[in-house]
Amino acid sequence: MGDIVIEHSGTPHYEALNLQNVTTSENDADLVQSFCGDYLPEDITHEEKSTCTEALDRGYLEYGCPHYRRRCRIIAPCCNEMFDCRHCHNEYKNNINVDQKLRHEIPRHKVERVICSLCDTEQEVRQVCINCGVCMGRYFCETCKLFDDDTSKRQYHCNGCGICRIGGMENFFHCPKCRCCYSVLLRNSHPCVEGQCIMTVLFVLSISLNR
Repeated sequence: MGDIVIEHSGTPHYEALNLQNVTTSENDADLVQSFCGDYLPEDITHEEKSTCTEALDRGYLEYGCPHYRRRCRIIAPCCNEMFDCRHCHNEYKNNINVDQKLRHEIPRHKVERVICSLCDTEQEVRQVCINCGVCMGRYFCETCKLFDDDTSKRQYHCNGCGICRIGGMENFFHCPKCRCCYSVLLRNSHPCVEGQCIMTVLFVLSISLNR
């Protein structure tokens, strides 16, 4: 892999946010285990588990960008440059000051490398840093290469849509005919149109609701 030419990240360290609905209490150990439990060794003592949990949880909500709270930055496969997230990349590369021929969006599913925000170790996409052992995102989707410490969004990955969504999996269903997700409240009443564009669906729904 070639050298990273440019880093397009702002000041990487943030003060911890007072985010509504984000749990940062004495139950954090249980939360970390629920999100990153696969990385905790089996058959360890309570004290050892607490130590491992502390390592995983260092820097929680203290790093990230305006779009996500996360403890890593991504290396864009399209231009080999470092950004805080895909939105930061797209905003920078599609800026009005950029030559129109050079504008592009990151192929999010093709991101292969990340850099830990705590120890600056470059590595393959994974949830826990191979060097310092920190959890780089309590929510992690290996398919979408998405990291996010703010789990109050209730993220989930929809296999039908092929992307991550927010709002809680139990509140939505994927219609294979429409090829998009709807609220479970519309399970038996949504206007089902094969291969329908989501914007068209929303337009049809708005008409139906206004009648």
